[in-house]
Amino acid sequence: MKAIILAAGACRRLRPYTDNIPKCLVDVGPKAILGHQLDAIIAGGITEVVIVVGYLKEQIYDYISRNYPALKVKFIVNEQYGITNTLYSLWLTKEEMAGSDFLYFNADVIFHPEVIHMLTSKNETCMAVDFKKCGEEEVKVILNGQAIMEIGKKLDVHKAAGEFIGIARFNQEINPVFITKLEEGVQKGHGNAFFELAVDEMLSEVNISAIDISHLPSIEIDFPEDLEAARKVIYPRIAENGKTYLDEVAAAREGA
Repeated sequence: MKAIILAAGACRRLRPYTDNIPKCLVDVGPKAILGHQLDAIIAGGITEVVIVVGYLKEQIYDYISRNYPALKVKFIVNEQYGITNTLYSLWLTKEEMAGSDFLYFNADVIFHPEVIHMLTSKNETCMAVDFKKCGEEEVKVILNGQAIMEIGKKLDVHKAAGEFIGIARFNQEINPVFITKLEEGVQKGHGNAFFELAVDEMLSEVNISAIDISHLPSIEIDFPEDLEAARKVIYPRIAENGKTYLDEVAAAREGA
């Protein structure tokens, strides 16, 4: 299994914090958002990471070189980051997706590291969902039991079971269908859409389940108020037991 992180966007909604730095390198607590993600990924036993970069990509190269020199990282450059979105960025990783299970990450999510364990312990394609009342901005899911029937921002908030937090597991068995849907989206001129469009279009062909992570703190950072909440509320909650969890994982791995 590998991790694919999308970190290409120019992050206009988070300005002025991102005027001179990629969003994934904005600090939350003692380290950058990307650092929190990579620490959790490494603790989860994943040693291969693919990062799609674009905006101020040299800063991300430098951050990885200085802080994670031993980690196997492949960079894929989205040269059209200014006019495309996550559908196009993920399509650029199609060769990495083929024939491999992978974990998907938006590069702007702060989350408790146990989320990774919850996804990797399932032998199925699944998406991390915060079961809650949603607003218009969130990427919402409509469920039948635990099965995701629809996903997207424009769904009826009254029918939505919760918010997809931007972290998911995709198994290699469905990736050919997934790649086809991404390819079709690009060919139809939907490169500026969110990748959830491709997910939604394949739900009639494959099974994808929702994993309830509501008991674990997480937040996707899109606006300045999200960053404030991440720093003042979400990260302190993670810090209370997140480090203990990572230490327990490390001890169990050494014992094995």
